[in-house]
Amino acid sequence: MNLWIRFMILDIRLLARSKVFYYKLILLPIALIFILGTIFGPSSSSPSSNSGESTYHADLGMDNGLDIPIKWVASEKQSVSPMQYEAAAMTVLFSFLTSFELAHSLVRDKLNNTMNRIRSAPTAIRQYVIGKLLGITLAIVVQMIIVILCSWLVFRVNWGSISEALGVTFIYGLSIGSLVLCCGFWAKDHAAISSLTSPVLYGLGFLGGSFFNTAGFPLVLKKIQEWTPNGKAINAYLHIFQGGSLSSFVWDMLSLTVVAVLFFVLALRSASKRKEG
Repeated sequence: MNLWIRFMILDIRLLARSKVFYYKLILLPIALIFILGTIFGPSSSSPSSNSGESTYHADLGMDNGLDIPIKWVASEKQSVSPMQYEAAAMTVLFSFLTSFELAHSLVRDKLNNTMNRIRSAPTAIRQYVIGKLLGITLAIVVQMIIVILCSWLVFRVNWGSISEALGVTFIYGLSIGSLVLCCGFWAKDHAAISSLTSPVLYGLGFLGGSFFNTAGFPLVLKKIQEWTPNGKAINAYLHIFQGGSLSSFVWDMLSLTVVAVLFFVLALRSASKRKEG
């Protein structure tokens, strides 16, 4: 068995044995989908036109100032319900917790000298990085798919095209996995990883639209939201909910792919530098 496959399977086993995976990373997002989707109530829409585009507003409780603009072109005229929006938002948000849980395994490998033994082999460090990235990515994807299935079975959330939703899930998981992989290599101990979890979770959650809709944000924050990984994933899911084609969110997918490649290269460089040191 290839070394990178062994590293990948090891991370999956560690997560599967953790109670946190089942309670915090699956049951909690499902509960929040139900609570927030119920609080915001049923959706309604009112059309307006702008340069050949139709813009509808999904009413997620106007008293709370949560009004999501939904855009489509031509015949793409499916509204997004509050339950759909919250399902996408919570599925994306809790993937951060999954990835940071596995980032602790990188620190553990450094503290018990496992990484030093791996670096003694000429090609092992590259396989180690690839295996860790694939393990974290697979764990994120599995967790997200479980939440997606639960939202579909329990709350009847329509995720649109399954193949497109799975494609978004995988590419997003890869981008978040590569980002957290870098954090794991840069962190010196478990406390450093824990200190990064809250700022990343709540910071990107807020800016990406997982907690609040960004339609009422200032222009600067809207521009930031457009470049956050979770914001791009949510936007892609919304396009799928609306019946949009792949071309309507291909830019979001390309951007997430660039993020994945960039942080993977940074992780390799970080591992190589430490090896040389």
